[in-house]
Amino acid sequence: MDRRTRIFLSICLLAFCLSFIVQTVFQYLGAEKSVWGGNPGWQREIAFWNVGCAIIVFLALRLADGHLGMAVATGCTVLFFLLGTNHLFAFVSNPSAQFHWPPLLFNYVGLAFGVRLLLQQRDSNMQVTKNDG
Repeated sequence: MDRRTRIFLSICLLAFCLSFIVQTVFQYLGAEKSVWGGNPGWQREIAFWNVGCAIIVFLALRLADGHLGMAVATGCTVLFFLLGTNHLFAFVSNPSAQFHWPPLLFNYVGLAFGVRLLLQQRDSNMQVTKNDG
């Protein structure tokens, strides 16, 4: 696994861990400052999904396999897009719901870095294929 992939996945791991904390320790933020309101059961369930995602990312980092790392990075990039877009719609529907703009921003930054990583990897693979042929 190359350095860029390790850095990206480490950031993803941090994001999943922080999201777990927000969804468990700071549930009131979702209740008071989001369009969606609070629901401890759903927020715990989201936190559990974050644990599962964090474990997948952690194991990919530990195994250090480049192909596995890129597969996990692809999934994280798609997740950044979906989560960011979900927060974008919530923020647009009610701009005063302050909870949505930080995850909107963080997810789209993650998306940008993920897309950049995936494109660089694609270009690198195309260069290797071209040199082999």
